[in-house]
Amino acid sequence: MHSIASVRSAAGAANYFAKDDFKDNYYTADGSAEVSAWSGEGAASLGLTGEVARDDFEKTLSGFLPSGEGVAQVENRRNGIDLTFSVPKSVSVMAYVADDKRVLAANMSAVQKTMAWVEKNLAEGRKDVEGRKVPVRTGNLVYALFQHDTSRALDPQAHVHAVVANLTRMPDGKWQALHADKIWSNNTTIGAIYHAFLRAGLEQLGYQVEMKGKHGTFEIAGVPQAVIEAFSQRREAILEKAAELGIVSAKGRDGVTTTTRDPKLNVDDRGSLIQGWIDKAVALGFDGKTIRASAEAKAGQGAADSRLERGFRAVTDAIAGARVLIGGFLHSPDPLVDSGLARATKSPAVARSQLAVASAVRILAEREAAFDVNKLAKTALDLGLKGVTIDTVEHRIGQLFDSRQLIPGAPRLEDKGVQMVTTQDALRIEVSILKAVEAGAGRAAPVLPAQEAPTRLQEITERPLNPGQLAAATLILASEDRTVTVQGVAGAGKSTMLQAVARIAEAEGRDILGLAFQNKMVADLAKGAGIKSQTIASFVLANERYVSERDTPRFEDARARFAGAMLVVDETSMVSSTDMLKLHGIVEALGIDKLVLVGDRQQLSSIDAGKSFAMIQAAGGTMARMDENIRQRTDTLRTVAALANVGKAGEAMKVLGDKVHESANPPDAAAEMWLALSAEDRAATQVFASGRESRAIINQRIQDGLAAEGSVRGEGVHLIVYDRVNLTREELRYASSYRPGLTLDVGRGGAQDVGLAQGRYDVTRVLPSGKVELSDGRRKLRFDPQRLSPTEKRDRLELTEKKDLHIREGDRIRWTANDKPRDLHNAALARIVSADASGVTFETAGNQTITLARGDSMLSRLDLAYALNMHMAQGITTDKAITVMDSRERNLSNQRLFNVGVTRVRDELVMLVDDKEKLGRQLDHNAGNKTSALETVGRLDIDGKRGGAVPPKFDPGPIVGINLADQPDILADLPPIPDGPLGPPVQSKGDDLKAPPDLKPEKTDLLPPLPERSLGLDL
Repeated sequence: MHSIASVRSAAGAANYFAKDDFKDNYYTADGSAEVSAWSGEGAASLGLTGEVARDDFEKTLSGFLPSGEGVAQVENRRNGIDLTFSVPKSVSVMAYVADDKRVLAANMSAVQKTMAWVEKNLAEGRKDVEGRKVPVRTGNLVYALFQHDTSRALDPQAHVHAVVANLTRMPDGKWQALHADKIWSNNTTIGAIYHAFLRAGLEQLGYQVEMKGKHGTFEIAGVPQAVIEAFSQRREAILEKAAELGIVSAKGRDGVTTTTRDPKLNVDDRGSLIQGWIDKAVALGFDGKTIRASAEAKAGQGAADSRLERGFRAVTDAIAGARVLIGGFLHSPDPLVDSGLARATKSPAVARSQLAVASAVRILAEREAAFDVNKLAKTALDLGLKGVTIDTVEHRIGQLFDSRQLIPGAPRLEDKGVQMVTTQDALRIEVSILKAVEAGAGRAAPVLPAQEAPTRLQEITERPLNPGQLAAATLILASEDRTVTVQGVAGAGKSTMLQAVARIAEAEGRDILGLAFQNKMVADLAKGAGIKSQTIASFVLANERYVSERDTPRFEDARARFAGAMLVVDETSMVSSTDMLKLHGIVEALGIDKLVLVGDRQQLSSIDAGKSFAMIQAAGGTMARMDENIRQRTDTLRTVAALANVGKAGEAMKVLGDKVHESANPPDAAAEMWLALSAEDRAATQVFASGRESRAIINQRIQDGLAAEGSVRGEGVHLIVYDRVNLTREELRYASSYRPGLTLDVGRGGAQDVGLAQGRYDVTRVLPSGKVELSDGRRKLRFDPQRLSPTEKRDRLELTEKKDLHIREGDRIRWTANDKPRDLHNAALARIVSADASGVTFETAGNQTITLARGDSMLSRLDLAYALNMHMAQGITTDKAITVMDSRERNLSNQRLFNVGVTRVRDELVMLVDDKEKLGRQLDHNAGNKTSALETVGRLDIDGKRGGAVPPKFDPGPIVGINLADQPDILADLPPIPDGPLGPPVQSKGDDLKAPPDLKPEKTDLLPPLPERSLGLDL
């Protein structure tokens, strides 16, 4: 495990880490080695070497160099940071109970290698550039390493503190304060690097390791779980205290960890303490000697073998690892790994590194068009493949840069460092979308002339359209362009506008079909705008074949059915780039007359990669704006919505004033607040939560409160329901994603790659070989996840987690899956009318009554719905709301979620937060934006500026070595990247990911411009 914390007091840190009796009180690799040591290029340049003296340590943390010069001596100066590296519990057991001091040396080596990487890649200072403080890589740190051997509960716990002083030497030789933002933000990356080095070191010592949990964590194979738990008193104490306080969330347990932390106890007799550990383990039937002896024999055998024997063993190991090394031969070629003979001749470690990086690219690329290069490395390391370390991963990333499979983002101007990368596919998809939009210019037949549309629109509506609604509706009806966009803020009345458009289109003999991301949004679109609607996924599934299937009766029927039709996509900000490209391909193939994209680019983006709606707008596509908010009915809420829409969440919270309540436990406080309302106010008040954990807590607290007051009645029934585990397709190819207690659902058609029929399987065991044991209730079977194709999706697999759910009469629920024949849709709400042993009767949102017998599959696909998360909330309107956000949920504390959470409300909004100021700062610094490939390479500014002027004509500029201007049909197989240098090129060394200055491109490399478009419409 790795953690990071601020050093609050230089004197306190010196007293704790560098006290005089420190050396005598700690158990080290050889009993006489130094337990503290200066390290880092910065420390060496200052002459700080060897053991850490207390006075030197305190002065350095206080910002004074050995010369006496003070650095960054300002009020409230930061002293430094403490990076703590803790080995897995089984490693501590082998070190102290089995007396294998080799593992302590392996741990120190792993820490030293990790800190060397941190120093080289994350150490930064700041310099003034045009009045701004900008980060610059320095490559040097001043830090001290301290070895400790116990937890606060005096359990065996080997860990090393790397205490980093707030100092770094700038490229000009000047010492100044360390800019540690990248160290903090790469906390989990640092942990993954450390675990990979430690795993590799232990494997060299002969130990076998087993992957456990996230970030590459593991345990030594053979150490019983009972022993691990027995020596984890501190963790058990935290869990016990959390249970006592009713805390079930991970972030809540983190708070318990901090508030219950006692000073570490001093132990006068280290020998007696260690003997006590040994006796405790023996009482549990474990001494570790067998595991240690086996490891030593394996390591010793490798060292003593003759050259011929070592060669034979290497071949044997390679054959044993063939499942990983040559499994890909069974699938279509993977451009991210070597194939054929080139792959077969690689060493196992090199081959595994290729596979790890390829998998990491696919894992990240499913969700984002571009990603941080450090996150790419972390994701590869987290897979835990044997012998894969940051060195081999970075080398492979460098090779993929050279082969142009990975495209570096625009380098930082200050030091030319490359931080973001994208892929060929992401670039091609985005450019293909923009080419499709351009190709549709002037190819649509207007429904009405522009001069006639406003009058007709006002005549057909019950309430006059405002200028923004009228402009948008007129653009849709009168434009000659096939693709048009409507950018409307939350509460702008987009449904009312679309209803008017639909009535006129139908009167003019045009078919109109609505599309939305999820079934709840489909129902809202159908109800609010009166447009027949379906999900984007179902529309694509039914019609994607026609992109390549031509000249068949089925194709001709489809073209005739959609001739002159209009597609309206609602909440388009949630549409991925892949789906957007598919929609344009279908529109072109079937001759659909118009594709109308409606939404708000400032609200939630797609779950999968891309931000195509914002990209089309930024590129100058035909667009109308609807900026007038007609939902909010108070001046305060209108101001809050306006501020949220331009990314000023902190200011919006200040406007809310005393409507923002602080609580140590916001979910509990929100539930209590809702329960205190009258029945009438409860019906008018929706509860929104930013995260899954908060939502689950609120749901349970409200249900308990309603049961206590008798609002939900009866004994009810206990159900086992299934929650989806949020994994990418590529992650399902790794055994480490599976664990006993999870369930694997295999969709229609089965999973032919791994020989699984359609159905539901319980995960019973994960084997050391990498296979997963399943049970279908009748028999057990095993499958190898690595046999799933990495490049082709020929099946539908989903991992779910079982959860007990008690429901009663009166409970409010939501469906978590679809049952189209019975008109039950994912995210749709319902109320329980009755629940007993015979079955459960529901009243749906459409006032239909349906009874499900016990054993019905849909009784396992529901959950409580007193609180909704923000993705469910988008598109909802409510009179009153209680919105919960927590600064400890850092990824969820972003402007887009805030925007949705505060703009659903007409009359009254209350926010429950843990810390107003901290949350406000986080919101202002976290826009929550998705990435774009074109934006990453510096060719299109999408989210750089908020609102304002008309975007310029799209001219993405050159991407040297990639000629995207002369592509064939946008959905045909895209051509390979031609030979030639990729700009900006990077050095092939994977450990130096820097790009040299841009090269001037040839004119033929320019991406095609889109025509200039107006943001509004002159009436």
